Amino acid sequence: MNIILFDFNNILTDVALELHNQGHNILSGEVTPEMVKKADVIVLWNETPMGGWDKWVKQLKGKRTVLLQHGRRGTSRIYPPFNEPLKSDVICAWSENDRQRLQKANVSPEKIKITGTTIFEHIIPRKEHKGINVVFSPEHWDVDVAENFIVKSQLEKLKGVNVITKCLTDEHTIGMYQNPVWSDRRLPNHIDICAEVLSTADVVVAVSESTFELLAQYLDIPVIIADIWTPKACNGDERYREYTREYSNACTRVKDISKINDAIYHAIKHPEHLREERKKIVIDDGGTNIQNPKQEIINVILNK
Repeated sequence: MNIILFDFNNILTDVALELHNQGHNILSGEVTPEMVKKADVIVLWNETPMGGWDKWVKQLKGKRTVLLQHGRRGTSRIYPPFNEPLKSDVICAWSENDRQRLQKANVSPEKIKITGTTIFEHIIPRKEHKGINVVFSPEHWDVDVAENFIVKSQLEKLKGVNVITKCLTDEHTIGMYQNPVWSDRRLPNHIDICAEVLSTADVVVAVSESTFELLAQYLDIPVIIADIWTPKACNGDERYREYTREYSNACTRVKDISKINDAIYHAIKHPEHLREERKKIVIDDGGTNIQNPKQEIINVILNK
């Protein structure tokens, strides 16, 4: 089978390799009309007008298209206030929570396949290390946002801990954060870099509870959210002001930023707090109960 894959966040890196090993032809390089004509199926990480990803669904009209969820709750444009319909023939969702979200957004049940995700296969066990490491995961937006620097200024006041910042290339300002570790979501080592950072983390601090925080919860690392987000547009899209963020009960939310360091010290002293909630959320949001997500995704791509 001839397959075009658009990878992002390393969600298809392992899948592409396994498809190749199974004898399928992964069409790579610049996508041309000839390549599209040759393809039997196209696998997307995104199908929205933002970035022009919807054009590939349109170009493959009459051919099978598969959308792979690209992150925690990573199909948000399907939900209000965007209400963009699912254009692909089928979506590979991570978990039962995602199935419920999609069905509430009027996606047909037969189009939803729960496959899990391969990113957890890259996680490595936590390592012994000197000192206490607090990892800050700045919000990724179309520009650096004020909330990141508000949290940064509080973390600079922490005593007796090491602060490491997990930054994204092209999305966070170089030189602005403490002890930055960089990764690029377009490159095949992105998740491995995240895994290495988390292997010596004692607490993760963030502005939203997203994929990196789910990886931390998978490793039983306490997650603290600075719940100070102010609605704003993204890439000129004003609808993002109405977008409602979701949080699980597996993180500690701090609305008063002056108290975030107290929450960090508490998490360091009581790492068992919310442990059972963390165990549950990686199943409910991450689909970690699925035995072989790579093959599940491949089965959907091959329409088995």
